[in-house]
Amino acid sequence: MTLVVARSNNGRIAIAADTLLSEHGGALPIRYGALKSVCLPGNVCASYSGSPELAARSFSEYLAKYPRGTSYGLTIDFFEKSSKDTNNDYIVAFADTGRLTTIRDGRRTSGVATLHWVGDKRAFERFREHEFRKKRRQHHGRAVNAVLFADEMEGSPASELYSTMREVVLDRDIDSVGGFVTVLSNRDLGFRFSVYSDVLLDWPAGPTGECDLRMEDTFDLNASGENERFSVSQVSPGYYNCNCVAFYVLKGGLLYVLQHSRGGEMQCIQGVPPSRVADAIDGAIGFPFGALSLVMSSRPDGGFKPRSRPEQGVQISLFCELNTMPVPASGTGRGSVTP
Repeated sequence: MTLVVARSNNGRIAIAADTLLSEHGGALPIRYGALKSVCLPGNVCASYSGSPELAARSFSEYLAKYPRGTSYGLTIDFFEKSSKDTNNDYIVAFADTGRLTTIRDGRRTSGVATLHWVGDKRAFERFREHEFRKKRRQHHGRAVNAVLFADEMEGSPASELYSTMREVVLDRDIDSVGGFVTVLSNRDLGFRFSVYSDVLLDWPAGPTGECDLRMEDTFDLNASGENERFSVSQVSPGYYNCNCVAFYVLKGGLLYVLQHSRGGEMQCIQGVPPSRVADAIDGAIGFPFGALSLVMSSRPDGGFKPRSRPEQGVQISLFCELNTMPVPASGTGRGSVTP
């Protein structure tokens, strides 16, 4: 199964999806994964749930029929027919207008909701539980997660969407989703994958696992043991509307490259140090990827500064292992800490 969740916020769109593939009712290993949000001509992105093979066939048909894109109405008509013929559901996103449309059972859904989803209903219900903090985070009492987004546009909902989606992917009670979390968002020239780094830090000393941490509390966050230098980062291509993305697991130097054109198997490259991430991706895909990446980590030697006032709140120890981001002309870095 699948879960794809998309949100529109005053013209800014973000789409988050898992990469899990299943076969004969069971999940395949993480190296088998699908890109479930695919960019198409005309600054359109179609995300699907259902059969990856049938979705790929529909995307190829759309590309052949509309090589330069087409109108909103014809695009929706095409995917309504595809949904009816294949039983796949779709979220169709339009970068230029910031518009989202969900298609289920061959028909677009009515309404003007800002949150759209396709996939497993139980997984989406769990998404909403995490979104409204009705369920504790997966690492509660053992670790704190901090995620940094490098260059999201002002108003982008990408960070908030990812922070909730990661909890569903990690939830052992939800076996219909898994793998990595892809996040992409619309920008001035189309869609592009986000650049994020998700870092695990130690649960702070003092509060027990029965406590709910608050951002106004006073504590220090760094990492040791299994959390030391543990992070998962999404690496974006340096191009708009490119159907290829990579994930880098710092601890272990594991690099996963996911291309829509390769179907359901990622390329997994082992023993890659941060300084070689860009070159390794170029070698894997056979053309200059233009890697945009930000790889962060935390270590035991946090080097915290003494607080000038006792009531001052959270201190976080973060180290930059890799940064290939250009100086932004616009936009902003965003992040969140989710105890």
